[in-house]
Amino acid sequence: MITHDKNCLHYVFAAILLGLVICAATSVTQGQEFRFEKNIVEYEKKSIETPPPDHCTIFVGSSTWALWGGQLEKDFAEFQAVNRGFGGSTVPEVIHVMHRIITPHKPGRVVFFCGGNDIAGGATADVTFENFKTFLIRLWDASPNTEVFFVSVTGAPVRERFFDETRKYNTLVRELAGSMTRLHYIDTFATLVDEDGKAEEKYFLQDRLHLNRSGQERWIPVIKEALRGMQQGRAVTP
Repeated sequence: MITHDKNCLHYVFAAILLGLVICAATSVTQGQEFRFEKNIVEYEKKSIETPPPDHCTIFVGSSTWALWGGQLEKDFAEFQAVNRGFGGSTVPEVIHVMHRIITPHKPGRVVFFCGGNDIAGGATADVTFENFKTFLIRLWDASPNTEVFFVSVTGAPVRERFFDETRKYNTLVRELAGSMTRLHYIDTFATLVDEDGKAEEKYFLQDRLHLNRSGQERWIPVIKEALRGMQQGRAVTP
């Protein structure tokens, strides 16, 4: 397990081990153009034209953020939000471009939502979790003071058959967050399900995968509470 507590992160040893996992899991291969290259180039241009402010909050991950668009930055304006979500990205794909859209800005906070596409694409919860740890290692190697807020992967109606692996992935991250000072778990999964743990269709678009505005509004206060907790010097209780 990696730690980012009073003791140091064992970056090198962990990176070697976890690098083997990410190489096996990622679909990003040398010699092929990155499938989201256009999106990343646009973000790079945007960062030049309008540089992210110091100690900003970068939202990174998959299409939930991407579809939220500029409204996300308005919804979380008090935290100097910068939306860098792209397509149907996987954790290895976020790692592949983090040196271009995250680490150069030394953000105060990163709000991470990714992993659902990995699991839906055949990756196990364990592999997805190991890749997430690789993300943490690389982020903290470049920006050791950045706080990371992991937003739990959604139990979308269309992905009900993946619920067991999704819950396992969320649980693994939640347990890790309990042992680390700069990793915080935000339970948004519970905001979209009924008493039986079944996803409520009313919070999703017609694709039954992405949040509609009602679903986003369920998330906003939960995420804000977590971010405000850290601003006030309080740890976020997993």
